Amino acid sequence: MKRLIVVFLFFGISMLYLGCSDNSPIAPDLNQNAKITSTLDKKPSPKLMGDVYTNWTLTPPTFWNGTIKIEGVVYGIVYISYGAPRDFSKASPFSEDWIIYAEGTDWTQLGNVYMKGYNKGVTNLAHKPDPCKFVGNGTVKEAYGPFEMWLGRNVHEQGIIYWLPDGIFPDYAEFTFRIN
Repeated sequence: MKRLIVVFLFFGISMLYLGCSDNSPIAPDLNQNAKITSTLDKKPSPKLMGDVYTNWTLTPPTFWNGTIKIEGVVYGIVYISYGAPRDFSKASPFSEDWIIYAEGTDWTQLGNVYMKGYNKGVTNLAHKPDPCKFVGNGTVKEAYGPFEMWLGRNVHEQGIIYWLPDGIFPDYAEFTFRIN
């Protein structure tokens, strides 16, 4: 029994040495100077970034309508809001759908739409009419044409809402729209 344990111990140590050594005969393609890295480590994940400017409009359900500039090209963007913000709270959650479409066209026509998705986020409305910061995160649910590769990717938004002097309605928002 003792010999059997010694034999297994010897085989285990040998296999561990051969499997972990840079000079292992099991892996002849490797040498001491070779470094193993994955392709993900070599190449950062792609990002799509855009600068957004949206006006507040009283045309439900699209309260936010504006433009997004991606790689020098201007597109239209519209937000379909679900529910009114809670202005009595410091943290006011929101949820909305967004649509990026060919600027100057009708966003309701599918042939004009490049991407659709949704966001959920939060803004601080406690100090309005001072500008309010907001953040939102979501997902690309539909993507067409030059944006097909972004289908299913995560969306992040961060920016500022500027208010009219009366503090009842927003004036416009400026923010960064990022997909990765």
